[in-house]
Amino acid sequence: MGRGALRFGGKSGVLPKPREIFKQPYKHQVYKQPAETGYAEGILHPKGTSRDYVPPKVFTPERRLKLSAKLPSKQYTESELKAMPAQQRFNIESAEMRRQYLKESYEAEVTRLERKEQKLQEKEEEQREIQREAKKHEQTRAELYTMSTVDSYLKGPFMRERTPEEKLLLQQKREANRLQQELKVKTERAVKLMELYNASASFAITEEKLNLMVDEAFSDRKLSEMEKVSASTPNRLDPMPSEFEFETNLKDVILGNANKGPSFEVVEDTLLGATEALNKEAEVSKEKKKEELKLEALEKQKKLQELQEEMIKEREQLHQEQLKQKKDEPTAEDGSKQ
Repeated sequence: MGRGALRFGGKSGVLPKPREIFKQPYKHQVYKQPAETGYAEGILHPKGTSRDYVPPKVFTPERRLKLSAKLPSKQYTESELKAMPAQQRFNIESAEMRRQYLKESYEAEVTRLERKEQKLQEKEEEQREIQREAKKHEQTRAELYTMSTVDSYLKGPFMRERTPEEKLLLQQKREANRLQQELKVKTERAVKLMELYNASASFAITEEKLNLMVDEAFSDRKLSEMEKVSASTPNRLDPMPSEFEFETNLKDVILGNANKGPSFEVVEDTLLGATEALNKEAEVSKEKKKEELKLEALEKQKKLQELQEEMIKEREQLHQEQLKQKKDEPTAEDGSKQ
Protein backbone atom coordinates (compact mmCIF):
# COMPACT_ATOMS: atom_id res chain seq x y z
CA MET A 1 0.00 0.00 0.00
CA GLY A 2 1.51 3.28 -1.09
CA ARG A 3 1.50 6.67 0.52
CA GLY A 4 -1.40 7.83 -1.63
CA ALA A 5 -3.83 5.51 0.20
CA LEU A 6 -3.14 7.19 3.55
CA ARG A 7 -5.30 10.13 2.50
CA PHE A 8 -8.28 7.75 2.34
CA GLY A 9 -7.79 6.17 5.76
CA GLY A 10 -5.34 3.53 4.60
CA LYS A 11 -7.90 1.93 2.28
CA SER A 12 -6.61 0.91 -1.11
CA GLY A 13 -8.85 0.85 -4.16
CA VAL A 14 -10.80 3.98 -3.16
CA LEU A 15 -11.10 6.46 -5.99
CA PRO A 16 -10.84 10.16 -5.12
CA LYS A 17 -13.73 12.52 -5.63
CA PRO A 18 -13.74 13.66 -9.27
CA ARG A 19 -12.84 17.29 -9.83
CA GLU A 20 -15.21 19.66 -11.51
CA ILE A 21 -14.12 20.70 -15.01
CA PHE A 22 -15.88 24.05 -14.82
CA LYS A 23 -15.21 25.58 -11.42
CA GLN A 24 -16.69 28.87 -12.60
CA PRO A 25 -19.99 29.44 -14.45
CA TYR A 26 -19.72 28.42 -18.09
CA LYS A 27 -22.55 30.67 -19.33
CA HIS A 28 -24.20 33.95 -18.45
CA GLN A 29 -27.07 33.70 -15.99
CA VAL A 30 -29.37 36.09 -14.19
CA TYR A 31 -28.32 35.99 -10.55
CA LYS A 32 -30.62 37.13 -7.77
CA GLN A 33 -29.44 37.93 -4.31
CA PRO A 34 -30.91 35.44 -1.82
CA ALA A 35 -33.51 36.88 0.53
CA GLU A 36 -32.47 37.96 4.04
CA THR A 37 -28.77 38.02 3.20
CA GLY A 38 -26.18 40.79 3.16
CA TYR A 39 -25.61 43.64 5.60
CA ALA A 40 -28.34 45.67 7.29
CA GLU A 41 -28.50 49.42 7.10
CA GLY A 42 -26.07 51.11 9.45
CA ILE A 43 -23.85 48.03 9.74
CA LEU A 44 -20.35 48.49 8.36
CA HIS A 45 -19.08 45.78 6.06
CA PRO A 46 -15.47 44.46 6.15
CA LYS A 47 -12.83 46.23 4.17
CA GLY A 48 -12.24 44.84 0.70
CA THR A 49 -15.83 43.54 0.39
CA SER A 50 -19.01 44.97 -1.10
CA ARG A 51 -22.46 45.38 0.33
CA ASP A 52 -23.94 44.37 -2.98
CA TYR A 53 -24.06 40.85 -4.33
CA VAL A 54 -21.16 40.25 -6.76
CA PRO A 55 -21.92 37.43 -9.20
CA PRO A 56 -19.01 35.14 -10.16
CA LYS A 57 -17.21 35.76 -13.43
CA VAL A 58 -18.23 33.69 -16.43
CA PHE A 59 -15.53 31.49 -17.95
CA THR A 60 -16.85 30.03 -21.20
CA PRO A 61 -15.60 26.72 -22.65
CA GLU A 62 -14.30 28.51 -25.76
CA ARG A 63 -12.15 30.83 -23.67
CA ARG A 64 -10.94 27.93 -21.58
CA LEU A 65 -10.03 25.99 -24.71
CA LYS A 66 -8.06 28.95 -26.12
CA LEU A 67 -6.06 29.29 -22.90
CA SER A 68 -5.37 25.60 -22.33
CA ALA A 69 -4.96 24.43 -25.94
CA LYS A 70 -4.63 27.46 -28.17
CA LEU A 71 -4.32 27.12 -31.94
CA PRO A 72 -0.85 27.17 -33.46
CA SER A 73 0.39 30.47 -34.90
CA LYS A 74 0.79 28.89 -38.31
CA GLN A 75 -1.47 26.47 -40.10
CA TYR A 76 0.39 23.92 -42.25
CA THR A 77 -0.95 22.55 -45.51
CA GLU A 78 -0.92 18.91 -46.52
CA SER A 79 2.10 19.40 -48.77
CA GLU A 80 4.03 21.15 -46.00
CA LEU A 81 3.20 18.36 -43.55
CA LYS A 82 4.39 15.71 -45.97
CA ALA A 83 7.66 17.59 -46.48
CA MET A 84 8.32 17.68 -42.69
CA PRO A 85 10.31 15.06 -40.84
CA ALA A 86 8.27 12.21 -39.38
CA GLN A 87 8.78 13.23 -35.74
CA GLN A 88 7.75 16.86 -36.31
CA ARG A 89 4.70 15.75 -38.30
CA PHE A 90 3.74 13.33 -35.52
CA ASN A 91 4.00 16.08 -32.88
CA ILE A 92 1.80 18.47 -34.89
CA GLU A 93 -0.84 15.77 -35.54
CA SER A 94 -0.82 14.67 -31.88
CA ALA A 95 -1.30 18.27 -30.68
CA GLU A 96 -4.24 18.69 -33.06
CA MET A 97 -5.75 15.41 -31.89
CA ARG A 98 -5.46 16.40 -28.20
CA ARG A 99 -7.01 19.77 -28.98
CA GLN A 100 -9.94 18.10 -30.73
CA TYR A 101 -10.47 15.60 -27.88
CA LEU A 102 -10.39 18.39 -25.30
CA LYS A 103 -12.99 20.34 -27.27
CA GLU A 104 -15.28 17.30 -27.44
CA SER A 105 -14.91 16.71 -23.70
CA TYR A 106 -15.86 20.32 -22.97
CA GLU A 107 -18.92 20.00 -25.19
CA ALA A 108 -19.93 16.75 -23.49
CA GLU A 109 -19.58 18.38 -20.06
CA VAL A 110 -21.71 21.33 -21.15
CA THR A 111 -24.37 18.93 -22.41
CA ARG A 112 -24.33 17.03 -19.10
CA LEU A 113 -24.64 20.19 -17.02
CA GLU A 114 -27.51 21.47 -19.17
CA ARG A 115 -29.32 18.14 -18.82
CA LYS A 116 -28.78 18.25 -15.05
CA GLU A 117 -30.05 21.82 -14.87
CA GLN A 118 -33.11 20.92 -16.91
CA LYS A 119 -33.97 18.01 -14.59
CA LEU A 120 -33.55 20.28 -11.58
CA GLN A 121 -35.91 22.84 -13.12
CA GLU A 122 -38.47 20.14 -13.88
CA LYS A 123 -38.29 18.91 -10.31
CA GLU A 124 -38.75 22.43 -8.94
CA GLU A 125 -41.68 22.97 -11.28
CA GLU A 126 -43.29 19.75 -10.01
CA GLN A 127 -42.84 20.90 -6.41
CA ARG A 128 -44.40 24.25 -7.22
CA GLU A 129 -47.32 22.51 -8.96
CA ILE A 130 -47.85 20.31 -5.90
CA GLN A 131 -47.84 23.36 -3.66
CA ARG A 132 -50.36 25.13 -5.91
CA GLU A 133 -52.64 22.08 -5.84
CA ALA A 134 -52.32 21.91 -2.07
CA LYS A 135 -53.36 25.55 -1.75
CA LYS A 136 -56.41 24.91 -3.93
CA HIS A 137 -57.54 22.04 -1.69
CA GLU A 138 -60.75 22.78 0.18
CA GLN A 139 -61.55 20.93 3.35
CA THR A 140 -64.77 18.95 3.39
CA ARG A 141 -67.36 19.08 6.16
CA ALA A 142 -66.05 15.80 7.56
CA GLU A 143 -62.51 17.18 7.79
CA LEU A 144 -63.70 20.42 9.37
CA TYR A 145 -65.85 18.78 12.06
CA THR A 146 -63.99 15.49 12.78
CA MET A 147 -60.25 16.12 12.39
CA SER A 148 -58.39 16.86 15.62
CA THR A 149 -56.74 20.21 16.09
CA VAL A 150 -53.97 21.47 18.35
CA ASP A 151 -56.50 23.13 20.63
CA SER A 152 -58.43 19.91 21.04
CA TYR A 153 -55.25 18.09 22.04
CA LEU A 154 -54.31 20.79 24.57
CA LYS A 155 -57.73 20.79 26.22
CA GLY A 156 -57.70 17.15 27.26
CA PRO A 157 -55.10 14.50 28.20
CA PHE A 158 -52.59 13.46 25.57
CA MET A 159 -53.37 9.75 26.08
CA ARG A 160 -56.77 8.12 26.45
CA GLU A 161 -57.49 6.61 29.84
CA ARG A 162 -58.07 2.88 29.98
CA THR A 163 -61.54 1.56 30.56
CA PRO A 164 -62.24 -0.66 33.64
CA GLU A 165 -62.26 -3.76 31.40
CA GLU A 166 -58.87 -2.82 29.93
CA LYS A 167 -57.45 -2.17 33.40
CA LEU A 168 -58.65 -5.56 34.61
CA LEU A 169 -57.20 -7.30 31.54
CA LEU A 170 -53.86 -5.53 32.02
CA GLN A 171 -53.76 -6.54 35.69
CA GLN A 172 -54.46 -10.17 34.79
CA LYS A 173 -51.68 -10.15 32.19
CA ARG A 174 -49.19 -8.74 34.67
CA GLU A 175 -50.21 -11.30 37.28
CA ALA A 176 -49.86 -14.13 34.73
CA ASN A 177 -46.39 -12.91 33.71
CA ARG A 178 -45.31 -12.68 37.37
CA LEU A 179 -46.56 -16.21 38.15
CA GLN A 180 -44.90 -17.58 35.03
CA GLN A 181 -41.58 -16.00 36.00
CA GLU A 182 -41.84 -17.38 39.54
CA LEU A 183 -42.67 -20.84 38.19
CA LYS A 184 -39.63 -20.70 35.89
CA VAL A 185 -37.30 -19.79 38.78
CA LYS A 186 -38.76 -22.45 41.07
CA THR A 187 -38.52 -25.10 38.35
CA GLU A 188 -34.83 -24.32 37.72
CA ARG A 189 -34.18 -24.46 41.47
CA ALA A 190 -36.00 -27.80 41.77
CA VAL A 191 -34.00 -29.27 38.86
CA LYS A 192 -30.70 -28.28 40.48
CA LEU A 193 -31.86 -29.60 43.88
CA MET A 194 -32.85 -32.94 42.33
CA GLU A 195 -29.46 -33.26 40.61
CA LEU A 196 -27.71 -32.47 43.91
CA TYR A 197 -29.85 -35.05 45.71
CA ASN A 198 -28.96 -37.74 43.17
CA ALA A 199 -25.28 -36.81 43.32
CA SER A 200 -25.32 -37.03 47.15
CA ALA A 201 -25.52 -40.81 46.84
CA SER A 202 -21.81 -40.83 46.04
CA PHE A 203 -20.86 -38.46 48.90
CA ALA A 204 -18.89 -39.77 51.89
CA ILE A 205 -21.03 -38.53 54.78
CA THR A 206 -19.99 -41.17 57.32
CA GLU A 207 -16.64 -42.58 58.37
CA GLU A 208 -17.61 -46.12 57.32
CA LYS A 209 -18.53 -44.98 53.80
CA LEU A 210 -15.32 -42.95 53.54
CA ASN A 211 -13.24 -46.01 54.44
CA LEU A 212 -15.21 -48.09 51.92
CA MET A 213 -14.59 -45.54 49.16
CA VAL A 214 -10.87 -45.38 49.98
CA ASP A 215 -10.60 -49.17 49.88
CA GLU A 216 -12.46 -49.22 46.57
CA ALA A 217 -10.15 -46.57 45.11
CA PHE A 218 -7.02 -48.58 46.05
CA SER A 219 -8.42 -52.04 45.28
CA ASP A 220 -6.63 -54.50 43.03
CA ARG A 221 -9.09 -53.86 40.21
CA LYS A 222 -8.50 -50.10 40.27
CA LEU A 223 -4.74 -50.54 40.49
CA SER A 224 -4.72 -52.93 37.53
CA GLU A 225 -6.77 -50.44 35.50
CA MET A 226 -4.34 -47.65 36.38
CA GLU A 227 -1.39 -49.81 35.36
CA LYS A 228 -3.00 -50.52 32.01
CA VAL A 229 -3.60 -46.84 31.44
CA SER A 230 -0.08 -45.83 32.45
CA ALA A 231 1.43 -48.56 30.25
CA SER A 232 -0.53 -47.44 27.22
CA THR A 233 0.81 -44.83 24.85
CA PRO A 234 -1.30 -41.78 23.91
CA ASN A 235 -1.89 -43.33 20.47
CA ARG A 236 -3.24 -46.53 22.03
CA LEU A 237 -5.60 -44.87 24.48
CA ASP A 238 -9.18 -45.38 23.36
CA PRO A 239 -11.11 -42.09 23.40
CA MET A 240 -14.43 -43.94 23.00
CA PRO A 241 -16.37 -44.78 26.21
CA SER A 242 -16.60 -48.36 27.36
CA GLU A 243 -19.62 -50.52 26.62
CA PHE A 244 -20.85 -50.23 30.21
CA GLU A 245 -20.56 -46.42 30.18
CA PHE A 246 -22.34 -46.23 26.84
CA GLU A 247 -25.20 -48.43 28.07
CA THR A 248 -25.46 -46.43 31.31
CA ASN A 249 -25.60 -43.11 29.48
CA LEU A 250 -28.15 -44.44 27.00
CA LYS A 251 -30.29 -45.73 29.86
CA ASP A 252 -30.15 -42.34 31.62
CA VAL A 253 -31.22 -40.56 28.43
CA ILE A 254 -34.13 -42.94 27.81
CA LEU A 255 -35.38 -42.96 31.41
CA GLY A 256 -34.67 -39.27 31.99
CA ASN A 257 -32.20 -39.81 34.81
CA ALA A 258 -29.76 -37.22 36.16
CA ASN A 259 -26.63 -38.19 38.15
CA LYS A 260 -27.74 -41.87 38.24
CA GLY A 261 -31.12 -40.97 39.68
CA PRO A 262 -34.55 -39.81 38.56
CA SER A 263 -34.65 -36.30 37.15
CA PHE A 264 -37.06 -33.55 38.13
CA GLU A 265 -39.24 -34.20 35.06
CA VAL A 266 -39.59 -37.89 35.98
CA VAL A 267 -40.51 -37.07 39.57
CA GLU A 268 -43.00 -34.42 38.41
CA ASP A 269 -44.66 -36.82 35.97
CA THR A 270 -44.90 -39.46 38.72
CA LEU A 271 -46.49 -37.07 41.21
CA LEU A 272 -48.94 -35.72 38.64
CA GLY A 273 -49.88 -39.22 37.52
CA ALA A 274 -48.54 -38.81 34.00
CA THR A 275 -46.22 -41.82 34.40
CA GLU A 276 -49.05 -44.02 35.63
CA ALA A 277 -51.29 -42.88 32.80
CA LEU A 278 -48.49 -43.58 30.33
CA ASN A 279 -48.00 -47.08 31.79
CA LYS A 280 -51.72 -47.76 31.55
CA GLU A 281 -51.77 -46.57 27.97
CA ALA A 282 -48.77 -48.80 27.22
CA GLU A 283 -50.52 -51.80 28.82
CA VAL A 284 -53.70 -51.12 26.84
CA SER A 285 -51.69 -50.80 23.65
CA LYS A 286 -49.83 -54.00 24.49
CA GLU A 287 -53.04 -55.94 25.10
CA LYS A 288 -54.54 -54.49 21.93
CA LYS A 289 -51.48 -55.57 19.98
CA LYS A 290 -51.72 -59.07 21.48
CA GLU A 291 -55.39 -59.32 20.44
CA GLU A 292 -54.52 -58.18 16.92
CA LEU A 293 -51.70 -60.73 16.70
CA LYS A 294 -54.00 -63.42 18.06
CA LEU A 295 -56.68 -62.61 15.48
CA GLU A 296 -54.07 -62.62 12.73
CA ALA A 297 -52.83 -66.04 13.90
CA LEU A 298 -56.37 -67.45 13.94
CA GLU A 299 -57.01 -66.04 10.49
CA LYS A 300 -53.81 -67.57 9.15
CA GLN A 301 -54.66 -70.93 10.79
CA LYS A 302 -58.12 -70.84 9.26
CA LYS A 303 -56.72 -70.10 5.81
CA LEU A 304 -54.18 -72.90 6.20
CA GLN A 305 -56.89 -75.37 7.20
CA GLU A 306 -59.00 -74.40 4.21
CA LEU A 307 -55.99 -74.84 1.98
CA GLN A 308 -55.32 -78.30 3.43
CA GLU A 309 -58.96 -79.33 2.88
CA GLU A 310 -58.79 -78.20 -0.73
CA MET A 311 -55.58 -80.20 -1.27
CA ILE A 312 -57.20 -83.33 0.26
CA LYS A 313 -60.24 -82.95 -2.01
CA GLU A 314 -58.03 -82.56 -5.05
CA ARG A 315 -56.06 -85.71 -4.11
CA GLU A 316 -59.30 -87.73 -3.62
CA GLN A 317 -60.59 -86.61 -7.01
CA LEU A 318 -57.29 -87.51 -8.64
CA HIS A 319 -57.35 -90.95 -6.94
CA GLN A 320 -60.89 -91.65 -8.11
CA GLU A 321 -60.00 -90.70 -11.68
CA GLN A 322 -57.01 -93.06 -11.62
CA LEU A 323 -59.19 -95.94 -10.34
CA LYS A 324 -61.77 -95.28 -13.03
CA GLN A 325 -59.09 -95.37 -15.72
CA LYS A 326 -57.79 -98.72 -14.40
CA LYS A 327 -61.29 -100.19 -14.54
CA ASP A 328 -61.82 -99.03 -18.11
CA GLU A 329 -58.50 -100.44 -19.45
CA PRO A 330 -59.35 -104.27 -19.24
CA THR A 331 -62.68 -103.71 -20.97
CA ALA A 332 -60.97 -102.01 -23.85
CA GLU A 333 -58.44 -104.92 -24.17
CA ASP A 334 -61.20 -107.60 -24.26
CA GLY A 335 -63.04 -105.74 -26.97
CA SER A 336 -59.90 -105.67 -29.16
CA LYS A 337 -59.37 -109.48 -28.72
CA GLN A 338 -62.87 -110.29 -29.82
